[in-house]
Amino acid sequence: MEDFPVLRRLTNSSGAYVEVLSYGATLVSAVVPDRYGCLENVVLSYPSVQDYLADDCYLGSTVGRFANRISGAAFTLNGQTFSLDKNDGENSNHGGFAGFSKKMFTCRERAGGVVFSAHSADGEGGFPGNVRLEVAYSFGDGNELLIGYRLTSDKDTVVNLTNHAYFNLCPRTKSILTHELMVDADRYLALDECFLPTGSILPLARSDFDFSCYRSVGQMMSRKREPHIKGYNAYFAGTRAGKNGLRRLAALRESASGRCLEVRATAPGVQLYTGDYLHGAHQPFAGLCLEAQGYPDAPNHQHFPSCVLQANREYRQLISYRFGVIAG
Repeated sequence: MEDFPVLRRLTNSSGAYVEVLSYGATLVSAVVPDRYGCLENVVLSYPSVQDYLADDCYLGSTVGRFANRISGAAFTLNGQTFSLDKNDGENSNHGGFAGFSKKMFTCRERAGGVVFSAHSADGEGGFPGNVRLEVAYSFGDGNELLIGYRLTSDKDTVVNLTNHAYFNLCPRTKSILTHELMVDADRYLALDECFLPTGSILPLARSDFDFSCYRSVGQMMSRKREPHIKGYNAYFAGTRAGKNGLRRLAALRESASGRCLEVRATAPGVQLYTGDYLHGAHQPFAGLCLEAQGYPDAPNHQHFPSCVLQANREYRQLISYRFGVIAG
């Protein structure tokens, strides 16, 4: 185990590159061209490693064991109730106080990328099972960033992993309000004021969450009727999986830079978070997250897709972030 975070850069043949940090298996930068070939970093980042060690906004980090919230910081599995860290009021969020975002991963290079590895002990954060996680990053000539997750446990447990990068395709604007978003979904989860699912799965059409075609993030926010949040912190249920088990979950574009981003994953849906609670180095709405993941609070909703991983079985998840420029 390294004593200090290790930074690795993955560069493709065009000169575009991503940088990843062993602390939290974190995506630090994605430096890709605009329509004029100008390279810029399109994910929010910090200027120093020390800033990542103090971060509480999960910038670019691997989140889990269970990404998103678990209500009441507890769940029942195989007849046993497990009490979790309460790090979000009375609830648990992103794995608790000792989630993967706070771990120092070991690092090894492999052809075309890098692999980070970390261990989580049985009972850490309240979760059952000794867990071993590998996070593999690669960056190809098509400006596609792939993040692959492999996790095993020696006990039955619950798992939900994702990356928490904040994207801004036009960094000089310092805001994502003029970005246009499309989400490949026809349903979204009803959430309460604590961003916990009520259990209802609602139709997207003609709602305040209807990103079924490209729509301005800022304009959609102005129509919302939720009093507890100005932007979005919402989960969208994705369409059916396509080639290689990947489903397109979302697409983002920005007209001034001409950049676009397509998100595909093996996950059943995507969490949209518009960065309402960013603070410090980055102000609210400076970036938005498109977190490919399982349903939030799934352990407490039997009609949600199962997040249970059986002992000695392998959890796998793949996320693709493909960067490009708008045609025409």
